Amino acid sequence: MSILAHTQPRRASEIIDSSFRLYRAHLGDLIVISALLLVPPALIAAITPSPFKMAIQLVGNLTFLVAQGAIAVLVAAALQEDRAMTAGEVFRELGARASNVISVSIIAGVLTVLGFILLVIPGIIVAVWTCVSTPVAAIEGLSNSAALGRSRDLVRGQFWHALGTIVLAWCIVMALVIGFSIVLGLLFGMMHVPARVISLVGGLVMVPLFPLIGVTTSLLYFDLRVRNEGADVEALAQMLPPVPASPIAP
Repeated sequence: MSILAHTQPRRASEIIDSSFRLYRAHLGDLIVISALLLVPPALIAAITPSPFKMAIQLVGNLTFLVAQGAIAVLVAAALQEDRAMTAGEVFRELGARASNVISVSIIAGVLTVLGFILLVIPGIIVAVWTCVSTPVAAIEGLSNSAALGRSRDLVRGQFWHALGTIVLAWCIVMALVIGFSIVLGLLFGMMHVPARVISLVGGLVMVPLFPLIGVTTSLLYFDLRVRNEGADVEALAQMLPPVPASPIAP
């Protein structure tokens, strides 16, 4: 049964609440996806000489983007089909769309940075316009300008709703990251742990927390579809049994 068929437009706080509930329901697979893509670059960066760290960080940023796309695929299966996907199934489903996710996210990031250079406000506008471009690329398979345009169309008329949802999600995640970092910093400081190990552990803190951003962004994508396109009604119609054909009169 499609959960999307019974989904109503939700406020930012309701989307965040749904994100935590979906996160708990799929915790194992979300952490596996996050760990597979985020842990290897963090481990390699911890043992790599300084001149090569920038290249490793670049790879880590790319895998970060792929992880967002993979999480969007998992959320889509949960909402549209009420189906739990394993990490392997998610990566197979994402497949070649991973390149779309990377290119769309890079273009959106570049446009946002350029917007911030142009007096900040344009950067905020672009960031909101493109905030669901990653789920669009991962779920709908659109690329580059098509995905960015689709994201802008979904956000049109819902600018403040989208901005509030994304800001709230990032504030919660950053508060958790800072809290964990402070606790770990105090513990490691008393234990005289080397700085490189502290840096590694600090990066690994994001592994269980990072999926919350991907889940929230994906739920926002579906919320915008419900608001603007009646995606809930469409999903409900797909669940209805087919109308039997009328008998042909002799």
